[in-house]
Amino acid sequence: MKVKRTSSTCLPVKMPNKRTVLFAAFSLWLCVFVAANKEACAEVVKIDIARKDDFGTHNRVIGRVHFAVDPKLPRNRIIADLDLAPANKQGKVEFASDLLLFVPKDARRTRGTVFLEIVNRGQDQSLAIMSGAQQRDLSPESWVLGDRFLLEQGFTLAFLGWQFDVHPSQGLTFGTPIAPVRGVVRESYVAAPGRRSLGFPLKYCASEDHRQNAALTFRTRMDETPQPLPRESWGFGSDGCSVRVDTGFDVGLYEAVYEAEGSPVAGLGLAAIRDFASYLRYGPTGATLRENPAAQERIIGYGYSQSGRFLREFVRDGFNADERGKKVFDALMISSAGAGGGSFNHRFAMPGEAGNSVLSVLRPVDLPPFTDDGLLARAQAARATPKIFYTFSSTEYWARAGSLTHTTEDGKKDVPLAATSRLYFLAGTPHSSGILPLARTTRTQAFQHFINFAEQRWAARALLLDLDAWVRNDTKPPSSRYPRIDNDELVPFTRVRFPAAPSFPFVTYMPHVWRMDFGPEYNKTRIITAEPPRLGAPYAVLVPQVNTDGNDVSGIRLPEVAVPLGTYTGWNVTIPALKDLGYLSGLMGGFEPFALTREVRLKNGDMRLSIEERYAGRQDYLDRIKQAAQGLVRERFMLAEDVSAVLERASEIWNAVVTPRDR
Repeated sequence: MKVKRTSSTCLPVKMPNKRTVLFAAFSLWLCVFVAANKEACAEVVKIDIARKDDFGTHNRVIGRVHFAVDPKLPRNRIIADLDLAPANKQGKVEFASDLLLFVPKDARRTRGTVFLEIVNRGQDQSLAIMSGAQQRDLSPESWVLGDRFLLEQGFTLAFLGWQFDVHPSQGLTFGTPIAPVRGVVRESYVAAPGRRSLGFPLKYCASEDHRQNAALTFRTRMDETPQPLPRESWGFGSDGCSVRVDTGFDVGLYEAVYEAEGSPVAGLGLAAIRDFASYLRYGPTGATLRENPAAQERIIGYGYSQSGRFLREFVRDGFNADERGKKVFDALMISSAGAGGGSFNHRFAMPGEAGNSVLSVLRPVDLPPFTDDGLLARAQAARATPKIFYTFSSTEYWARAGSLTHTTEDGKKDVPLAATSRLYFLAGTPHSSGILPLARTTRTQAFQHFINFAEQRWAARALLLDLDAWVRNDTKPPSSRYPRIDNDELVPFTRVRFPAAPSFPFVTYMPHVWRMDFGPEYNKTRIITAEPPRLGAPYAVLVPQVNTDGNDVSGIRLPEVAVPLGTYTGWNVTIPALKDLGYLSGLMGGFEPFALTREVRLKNGDMRLSIEERYAGRQDYLDRIKQAAQGLVRERFMLAEDVSAVLERASEIWNAVVTPRDR
């Protein structure tokens, strides 16, 4: 049986030879110091420092954190298969995470807040979204920080590996033990038009003695009954780690259902985040990474997309109280998670899978509770409720069932957020932003419409500081901004009043989210026994209403959306389209420019006003952008120092959207 693993040893260190001995001695001293203090913080048992160097205003630390937890403690019992994992002589289960940390040098300039990002499949999101960083080498010593916004604001910056199937070339890794168990596994493969293949890989290899009893099924829709293929028409690779179909694939959904053995204890990734954050906050003064406690008085957890779903599951399952019941995170910034959790804490977990909208088919991702009353119940009972900022792009409503976080499951009534939560809808922005100049393709996919390039950057920066102020000195944040049912801003997609624009027709379908039954043991033990899951009725998922331009009417309207040159949507359509599978465009949005002139608009039958009907010219457009930005500054949704950069960005947008057609 082959299981994909990552190493639990320290990161390799590349240093000049003359420094190696001294550095090794320093690392050993640090490890011993932490071990000597493990009575006070037993979950973190050792921190190996592989590298510590100057990074301007901060010191950069690269290392590996070693943990050990007691399976018998009540707060650990929710971790699937923890009681079956190999234990050390003390009866504790060991695991380890890669660490990248930036600590302020000058205590006078520290903000006193740790910004701990839950890495997304091993790599950052915040540095790209807030600082414009573009990583080219994912080894921790090579990460770039963009414009260094987070450092300049005085945060301590922490990134910790938590996902067992991330490899070193992909970012920060996590080593977890393997539970010696057997169970059912399902691997899905979508055969799209033009996609030629005779097989597909498996995340878990099939047990050799049960391969003959496995099944490969086919269906064209997710809610159809899967039809088994004749056993002689397909087989496993010689190592059991792939499936081959000698005659090739028809267009549709294939699923291999088989038995595997040896399951990583994936839920220890949640414990790693809990225990490291607790150590930073409560560990002994003077211990490794606790030399300056004033820089770590508060901790904000940040997660985008997969990592945001991780934080929803983290707080849902009670991990915001550590083993001693102390609150871990003061606040969470849960961005672009929608209503989902993830495949993070069950037997044979697949943490990289994301949900039906991205063709991660029928995984235990979009499961209730969705709203704060259920999501925060355990944290409230433990008196460990964090303050939360949820942020949504438009795509979260179209592809991540975002409406379920603040409506009833039948989509008929609004449900209030907790008093400790805020929700900010960044109208017209996509989950995954495109780039300029305008394009209809990425490296791997073509789309029917231009890719939405609107950015969340400026609002994300301001909102983070708003959240920190709420935690630090109880400065009340701006009121939530999101669409509601009671004011007709949140509707079924069939009631969206999309304007007539022949070049940008409105979609005729959207992804479904079904009620799913993974078997009678799942809710109690996190063991899936029904694969594929039994489907119930779909949830009622609603989307934002739009104005006569086709742009969302509610939420925070960033300058490029408030002063538009076209229609920005949270959806697009792939080429080829996969309508039968309810797939639109994954996490990409769409953009369609307005016509340049009234004459062209009328000739094309486009209801949306042309650019010449809106703006006297480029300067008029930029003046209005500035007014919109200044309004957001007054509302605390943008920083005053970012207005000039917003104007530069608006100039780039004008050049990309208007100038090429105006020649």
